[in-house]
Amino acid sequence: MSASEYVMHNIFSKIIDEYHPFAEYQGYAEGENGFIVYYQGTNGQQHMVVDTEGNIISDSTMGTTRSLGILAVGAGLISTLIGGE
Repeated sequence: MSASEYVMHNIFSKIIDEYHPFAEYQGYAEGENGFIVYYQGTNGQQHMVVDTEGNIISDSTMGTTRSLGILAVGAGLISTLIGGE
């Protein structure tokens, strides 16, 4: 696993711990405009769609949109690490 993948898994795991404390982080996939973060909840596998600015676009458990400052900071760190914009 690359350093940037490790950091992304760590960031997403913390987000799941914060918003779904009884769920288990399963991983993430890159989407068209952000990320799909998977977690195992009480009703099976669930997911959150997170845009590149750190906003939760949808959450299959809660269906709400919330801003995630920690993700924005993490995305900025990743961008810096890989030489992005």
